[in-house]
Amino acid sequence: MSAPVVHTEPTGRATAPDIRPRYRTPGFWTAVVAVAIAVAVPFLVSDYDLFNLSRVAAVAIGVASLNLLTGFSGQVSLGQGATFGIGGYAAMMAIRYLEWPVWVALLAAIAVGALVGFVIGLPAVRMGGFNLGLLTIVIAALFPVLLYRFSDFTGGQAGVTLAAPAFPSPTDSLTDAQWSYLVVLTLLVLTIAFLDQLVARRTGRALSLIRAGRILAVSNGVDVERLKLQFFVISSVLAALGGAIFAFVLGLVVPESYPLVFSITLLVASVVGGSRSWIGAILGAAMVVYLPSLASSVIPGEASAYLAQLVFAVVLGLCVIVASSGIAGAGRRLASSIERVLRERRATAPPTPPSTTREEIR
Repeated sequence: MSAPVVHTEPTGRATAPDIRPRYRTPGFWTAVVAVAIAVAVPFLVSDYDLFNLSRVAAVAIGVASLNLLTGFSGQVSLGQGATFGIGGYAAMMAIRYLEWPVWVALLAAIAVGALVGFVIGLPAVRMGGFNLGLLTIVIAALFPVLLYRFSDFTGGQAGVTLAAPAFPSPTDSLTDAQWSYLVVLTLLVLTIAFLDQLVARRTGRALSLIRAGRILAVSNGVDVERLKLQFFVISSVLAALGGAIFAFVLGLVVPESYPLVFSITLLVASVVGGSRSWIGAILGAAMVVYLPSLASSVIPGEASAYLAQLVFAVVLGLCVIVASSGIAGAGRRLASSIERVLRERRATAPPTPPSTTREEIR
């Protein structure tokens, strides 16, 4: 986290830091307006559009979990797509085979995600760096193979489907698509609020020390391995949550949805949207959902998939070269520049001459 800005008087003496309450920051009110618009969306668009927006919200939770791991914790994972799929399969099989209610199945997916995160994270955080990336990419490559290998349990190529919508509308005034979208939107908002509070407290400052250097973090009393393991588990839990919600929105899970490319796509979405921004997670998820559809409208057939990958690669390259903090970071810098220019213009504007009254003229 960045330190508060300290203003100095002309004499050089430092004044109190400029710390504003959260509700007085532009980011807070931008988020409030965005949520208000998102709540109004289901009454303005079609059910098909709501289906796609629900997919965006579910994928955004997965990308946000990767932002927490990569952008804030400094760990690189190429297996987040596998954890995303594990959450989807855990929730769907709990409903299909165990006949658990949807919300209980969602909790089951969260528990499985925590277990997977602990089992993988325990050796992973000790390896770190390049070795961590290799371990997670192996897991992502093996996951669809295991789904086919244990087809009697996972459904194989047919996958697992739901007989009814996971989030049926409780009232006739809302369609199933509208209600499902509102439920998924609520879960996304709660997830982002949780993550924002998580990185804004003492743990956030500890993560800043870890990113600055292990020696600096240890010298300040930070247990690096324990903290990294905690965030790896939290990231896995959120990825499994996003995968379960995504499966509920689609109504099925199949192995083809979770290839190795999907894990890489989530990482690209995190970098392009902004790995240290929750709004960036939503922007990256929108690219994941809408880019293949746009590519298929330009080039029909199997070639559309290659076009989508090409666009992903080009956008990633531009972000690495031009905007290393992603689209959200570039937008934030642009807004800060505009605000600074306006503030300087107000400071250098000539003072307004005092008004004179008729009595003063006499």
